[in-house]
Amino acid sequence: MKKLNIKYFTVMLIFLFAACEAPTVGYNTYEWAKDYKFAIGSEESIEVALNFDKAWADRDFETMTTFASDSVKFFFGNGIERDFDYVKNSALTQDSIRSANASSVESDLKHVYSLVLNPDSGWEHVRTHVVYTFTDSLGNINKWRQFERFAVKDGKVQRFAGSGQDIPEETE
Repeated sequence: MKKLNIKYFTVMLIFLFAACEAPTVGYNTYEWAKDYKFAIGSEESIEVALNFDKAWADRDFETMTTFASDSVKFFFGNGIERDFDYVKNSALTQDSIRSANASSVESDLKHVYSLVLNPDSGWEHVRTHVVYTFTDSLGNINKWRQFERFAVKDGKVQRFAGSGQDIPEETE
């Protein structure tokens, strides 16, 4: 009877370890990645991306650089590659304009997750969905969704891309 219990226990352990492998899903049409499927990324890459984004929102550019590679690249809706100095100056200019106009922007993080396409590459792709609310000096409100993508490798943000989508009012 003890031998039977040990066999069952051993079989259960094997199934448990086999079930712990991260499932992969999806497909790719890129020739170089046709055999890759997406898998769940790590909590560490999510933390790097969120800390990078928080430092950006707080305009703590020194802290922001600690979460970014020396050659971090930024891409926005127009697809033009930008560097860190451009992003910093643009943020400070927008802050100055908002201050002069007595307007504000608030953000609400809706979800974040990390994906791995090629487990051998070291890259993780962190995705966030944020709803921003802009309020002007007259109290008019505009909301939009921002989809942000962080490419994280070696514990640093290597690339950032963002694009937005207007949220229509119920009366539209």
